[in-house]
Amino acid sequence: MSLQSARSAAEKLAAAHTATDSDQALRIRPELIARKLGIAYITERLADDVDGLLIVKDGRSTICVNNSKNAKRQRFTAAHELGHHVLGHYSRSSEHVHVDKGVTILKRNAVSSEGIDPIEIEANQFAATLLMPANLVRTELEKLDVDTYGEEVIDDLAKKFDVSVQAMTIRLASMHLI
Repeated sequence: MSLQSARSAAEKLAAAHTATDSDQALRIRPELIARKLGIAYITERLADDVDGLLIVKDGRSTICVNNSKNAKRQRFTAAHELGHHVLGHYSRSSEHVHVDKGVTILKRNAVSSEGIDPIEIEANQFAATLLMPANLVRTELEKLDVDTYGEEVIDDLAKKFDVSVQAMTIRLASMHLI
């Protein structure tokens, strides 16, 4: 899998699950997408250093998100874990995978965001693309009709897409827009 493949998979999923109402389209709901794909979605209090888990047992997947994290983090984590599922990461061997009696668990934690594990990088790119699809980001930027994208613009976009300012900044940079 490549980063481009991860982004492409997320773009296709976002397009298939985008509401026709433009305001709703900007708030893609990864938990609803997961459920539509037959993936159980739950929130639980997890250890402070764990944002979420993808649990696969007997071919059935469950995404569990730490409900003690802020709502934007929970959305990104849900999209990240959905990325692991869609990209088939649970079938690969990794230091972030624990296999015990036929159960595979991938968890999003501090190591996930260090940007060094290719599987985690792919899942992060998938999540960012799912929550902030390129076509919708470009459409919103065109509506703003500004020459430069400063802090106010990034903050406005982050609110519209219901993501953190940091996530929006990284997404705009990965799209070569800032």
